[in-house]
Amino acid sequence: MRLARRLLTALWAGLLLTVAAVVAPALFAVLADRHVAGSVAGHLFLIVTVLSAAIAAALVVLAAREPGPAARARQLAAVGPAILLSISEWLVRPLIEAARAAGGVDGRAFAAWHGVSSGLYWAATIWVVATLVRELRA
Repeated sequence: MRLARRLLTALWAGLLLTVAAVVAPALFAVLADRHVAGSVAGHLFLIVTVLSAAIAAALVVLAAREPGPAARARQLAAVGPAILLSISEWLVRPLIEAARAAGGVDGRAFAAWHGVSSGLYWAATIWVVATLVRELRA
């Protein structure tokens, strides 16, 4: 079970880091239309959120098969980042879309909500990477 936890957590960390640090910046570097790049990136972040929920669920199931408080800590370590990503996707992203649709005056609102979303994403990413480090040290 430890190997499965490590593999799933490594996969999750790699997914989060690759999309945010490689794929999304590449979209904005390659595509001339920033709105198209943003739409594609937004769709990728939706996919990441759904995959994260699936990975988190698998990790919760694995932890539920183990006794004791360490298993509960593993469940929290799986659920926490998935919740942060879900908040970003389903609560903050609609606010970003509304600010973008409003245009001009709401440029600051777009930037602010985008910053909140980015902060949630990176907090989840750091949480998953820290979980992976703990798993590898155990």
